[in-house]
Amino acid sequence: MLRSCRGYLHYGHSNNSAVHCPLRHAYSAAVELDRPAVERVLRRAGELAAPDQHDTGVPHAISEAALLAAAAEVGLDPAVVRVSLAIERLGPQSTPTRADRLLGPGEVVVERVMGVDATAAMERLDDLMVRGHHLRTRRSRPSTREWGKRGGPVGAAQRAAKSAVGDTGLSKVARLQASVSEIDGQRSVLRVVADRHGQRSGVVAATAVVGGIGASGAAVAAVFVSPLLLVAAPLAMGAAAGVARQGRKQAAALADEIDAALDAVEHGMPPVTLTDSLRRAFNSPRQR
Repeated sequence: MLRSCRGYLHYGHSNNSAVHCPLRHAYSAAVELDRPAVERVLRRAGELAAPDQHDTGVPHAISEAALLAAAAEVGLDPAVVRVSLAIERLGPQSTPTRADRLLGPGEVVVERVMGVDATAAMERLDDLMVRGHHLRTRRSRPSTREWGKRGGPVGAAQRAAKSAVGDTGLSKVARLQASVSEIDGQRSVLRVVADRHGQRSGVVAATAVVGGIGASGAAVAAVFVSPLLLVAAPLAMGAAAGVARQGRKQAAALADEIDAALDAVEHGMPPVTLTDSLRRAFNSPRQR
């Protein structure tokens, strides 16, 4: 007969004697945790934390060295963790809105791990934006830069010339920002953010015009021939959907243009200047 009693197991025998042995507390024994288990424990701990623990005002900070050590303990590749830390230093990205999903993001963000150090990555990008895309540097700091569309007749002439040879690039972007974070001595993370709120406002205005014409036309038609309302309303909705698709297409094209710029930065390609573009356009018919 087996009976348990407060930390001991009592093994009863027919002679009424008992052998007492301490109970091993298996529920408190240390265990080895794999990576999924660590993630579950940390997530659960955050969920179980008392509400007042989140509002103490005391920051719960951990050094990067301690984080790297902890990551290695659970089997994470330190090189991957260093990349993640570099991205974290750049700060969080904005949360997509409903307008972003409908008309494309107001800010097109392209982020890439570069095979060059942070200083070289930023200097190459700055040279490319100024000489290749004819943007004007607005702010310049070691880890961040900001460029804007060049104004005045010179800027307009440069954009017109680039457009004439089919090489507009990023010259029409109103504001372009870049930030860089070091991974190690040979790699960095470069994030480029292109502001297209102005471009998207144009898409929204076009959508409103198309939608307004469709709605007003449908209302007028309903006065005279009501069945036309059934035709005009879907046409207006279809036109608005087409304009929204155009907005998303513009955002995708801008992201591709930034990708191409980052390719040039990573491979150390020299900027294609306006003179280069014009010379290439002038020589191309002769080569045919």
